[in-house]
Amino acid sequence: MRLLLIRHARAASSHHLPDAERPLTDEGRSEFERVARDIVDRVVTLEFIFHSPARRTTETASILATASGLPARALEIAPWLALGNGCRDILPKIAQPPAEVTALVGHEPIMSSLTAMLMGGGRLSFSPGASACLEFDEAIEVGQGRLLWMLEPR
Repeated sequence: MRLLLIRHARAASSHHLPDAERPLTDEGRSEFERVARDIVDRVVTLEFIFHSPARRTTETASILATASGLPARALEIAPWLALGNGCRDILPKIAQPPAEVTALVGHEPIMSSLTAMLMGGGRLSFSPGASACLEFDEAIEVGQGRLLWMLEPR
């Protein structure tokens, strides 16, 4: 079983928009299109994507779904991935994922904290558009994930 953890791509500043409505920048979109192709090349078959309700994560998840050839029904808004939630809010939701290869598209510091927790420790930092792939033998549990790879957009 594999779990992809992805931070949304580079987003516009929040000068005139509420944080949850910030879109991806053109550069962020372009960078993540390349990252999404790399993810598809590394993953056997991505089957499901959960994403935060924020616009920038929705747009990032959509780019990944398009690159993976996933239908719209394979994407789900996950309020538990929204900013302000923590790892303990997320863990019960991913213990039994809906597919053999599932992606989570969210925010920092949740993505790096969750990845480190699932690996059993360490320090990670996800820049915008970064992704990591963890592999689990059975259920997704704290300390049981093996890092297969990590991609940065640049």
